[in-house]
Amino acid sequence: MFNVLTEGKRMNIVKKALAIAAMVLASFSASASLINVGGVVWDPDHASDLSGVSGVIYQEIDLGTGALSGYGRVTSLNGEGSASLCPSCELTFHFGGYTPSLVDSALSADTEYAGGWMKFWVDDSPDAPEFDALDLTALNTGSDGGNNALWLELAGHTIGGTETTFVGGTNLAGFPDGFGALDVVGGLAMGNIDTDSIFLPNQTITDIVFGSTFTNFGVILGVDDVPMKLWGTGSADFQGQSIPEPATLGIFGLALIALAFGVRNRKA
Repeated sequence: MFNVLTEGKRMNIVKKALAIAAMVLASFSASASLINVGGVVWDPDHASDLSGVSGVIYQEIDLGTGALSGYGRVTSLNGEGSASLCPSCELTFHFGGYTPSLVDSALSADTEYAGGWMKFWVDDSPDAPEFDALDLTALNTGSDGGNNALWLELAGHTIGGTETTFVGGTNLAGFPDGFGALDVVGGLAMGNIDTDSIFLPNQTITDIVFGSTFTNFGVILGVDDVPMKLWGTGSADFQGQSIPEPATLGIFGLALIALAFGVRNRKA
């Protein structure tokens, strides 16, 4: 009789635990409609999940090395403009480290680049222009000497050949464009965006894919008016997936494991 009663109590404990778990999950689902990381807000239930646009990008090509670098501001996230994606801040970025591949040989007029990195910062004192890329600077889009939080850090992911992480070409309108992929390696939003959820044609998996187009161009002259760099302004979009509040899910999972062990120990 004692064992039967004890077993019944155990079952009650398990049932209560499951009921609590269901309520917590229901509450979590209701409150997880929006993600807020460092002031940047987006909806993981959006049709395209993590889909962003930078309407203003400034890029330079070093004519000596062929390396690409530049900076910009994110102007839309999941269809929401700046006022919604970062209500009291701005999300800016720098990129660089893209150099023409010395290993992969292009089979067309496209240029294949190796390496590459990108860093996003949250600036609580917005000062980067949202509409004119020529008013962007390395200062108003960067870390501001460490004052701006590193929101996301990414490294180039191989999309073809043995080292190609970015392919630059020309679109049907005759403007330079490009496509690349990036892996999350750090930043405040790393836990939400490091998903390895995008499958590429080369049978690898990455976190972010992006495309860019440039429509305005110029030349930076050096000594004796010798061209040193080419510059261009344009726009880009990026696509990824996100995880709602990964820390909360982890804590909840650990709690369930602890509960399971507790019930098991009582039974033993």
